[in-house]
Amino acid sequence: MQKKLTNQELYAQNIIAAKIIPQKRNYYGIGDLVFVKDINRTKYLKICWHCGEPYESYKTSSFACGIRCSQNINRRRRTGLNPVARMSELMKPKNTKEIKELFGYR
Repeated sequence: MQKKLTNQELYAQNIIAAKIIPQKRNYYGIGDLVFVKDINRTKYLKICWHCGEPYESYKTSSFACGIRCSQNINRRRRTGLNPVARMSELMKPKNTKEIKELFGYR
């Protein structure tokens, strides 16, 4: 029997790549624009633990591509089962290379 995966293992094992995206954030006073600040946000390319589809997320703590997959994973974990995706197969370099090119990662 397999050991049950923890949240940290779910979060860490599905990250394929990351890229930094420069953005601007506006700060307002009382109805007026006070100043604009340049910020850098990190976007992660991940694989869903339930359906195995690639998706992009700004959160490191996500393990599913949507609400439906997230609920299915949580239901399986409550019953003591691991998610259905085989990350050992999906995370091989030959499989992730095509996904990176598709989403524009290096």
